[in-house]
Amino acid sequence: MKHSIKMRTEFKAPQDIFTIAIADAPFPQKLSRDEAPFLLKGIQSIYLNETIYSKVYLMLEKAINSKSGDGNGRKGMGFWEIFVLSVMRNGLNINYDKLHYLANYDHLMRCVMGVGTEASRIRNGKEYSLTTIKNNVALLDISTIDLLRNKKINHLYPSTTKG
Repeated sequence: MKHSIKMRTEFKAPQDIFTIAIADAPFPQKLSRDEAPFLLKGIQSIYLNETIYSKVYLMLEKAINSKSGDGNGRKGMGFWEIFVLSVMRNGLNINYDKLHYLANYDHLMRCVMGVGTEASRIRNGKEYSLTTIKNNVALLDISTIDLLRNKKINHLYPSTTKG
């Protein structure tokens, strides 16, 4: 029996006092030369810009649901988490084992994913299995990520030519 419940949903900020808001992700005052904080800052800027976020969400929904179907999937990993994980994997050119580690233990990345808490500095709350990460990240291919990147650039840098 197939249910018509949508398993993947738009990211909604948790309504508790323990989760750190994506806007309040604790970026270091002086960013390191490592690529991860720069990628995470860019991802955060997408979340904070309602126009870009809406466009990204629609593209994610179309790309991911076309491969998984509305009734497939498991509760617990939404479009935003898949997006962050996909961008980080491709942007850092890392394998799934490294991504699994970052998703569960990197405090800044967890905050940008929307699952970071003050307690996650010491002990993680939500945990992602390696299989869950592999199955979900694979739904968002590199061509979709490239398309999203180009849409963001076009939005931030509008054409200056008069037509």
